[in-house]
Amino acid sequence: MACRSIEIERELDEGRYGVYEDENYEVGSDDEELPFKCFICRQTFQNPVVTKCRHYFCESCALQHFRTTPRCYVCDQQTNGVFNPAKELISKLEKRRAAEDGGTSDLPEDADEGPIPIT
Repeated sequence: MACRSIEIERELDEGRYGVYEDENYEVGSDDEELPFKCFICRQTFQNPVVTKCRHYFCESCALQHFRTTPRCYVCDQQTNGVFNPAKELISKLEKRRAAEDGGTSDLPEDADEGPIPIT
């Protein structure tokens, strides 16, 4: 029993506890498979979380919905109040935002040029 407890703690720390490994619900590498808006509020995710059934919501939307019913808003499965940080989705959202920004940075394009002097 102690080994199982340690395993559960590790999964909780990694945000994997209660998450099914079913390929049908995994976030794939294709952008089309990624939800970019919350199913509940239909807005861009704010602090995205994932349920054990692999559906994504804003943290506040998931918690507010959970107060009404413990079931998933999308598929009606029991959530048991488990909403893990959607680290994989957060990473992909950040990459998408960076790509949309055109990869702009404060650095000059040619690093050898150095700063432009003010005259």
